[in-house]
Amino acid sequence: MKKMSYVSAIEAVLNGAAVEGEIAERLEALRVSLVKRGSRKAEGPTKAQIARAELAERVFAAMEPEVEYGNAEIAALLPELEGATPQKLSPLMKLLGERIVTAKVKGKAVYKIA
Repeated sequence: MKKMSYVSAIEAVLNGAAVEGEIAERLEALRVSLVKRGSRKAEGPTKAQIARAELAERVFAAMEPEVEYGNAEIAALLPELEGATPQKLSPLMKLLGERIVTAKVKGKAVYKIA
């Protein structure tokens, strides 16, 4: 007998098969796993998201008013950002939202406290 998979269980239901036995078990297991996955997403920010937000706050605290910072200067503010690329710094700075002003100078991002 062919092993029942989630795909074959769903196909059987879509083709009008009565839901019982192994098909019902597979679909119930799929439903439970989807409910678990959905509930994990609704719990709030992940540890990584919280750590990134804290890092952004530390960068903001290290910035001085009226001083413009390029990516190299932002990376130099904290030891853990040493050598960080613009691709890493840009999303980090976006976490600060409207508290900073971002401008482009000669194609490079420049950040300043709003």
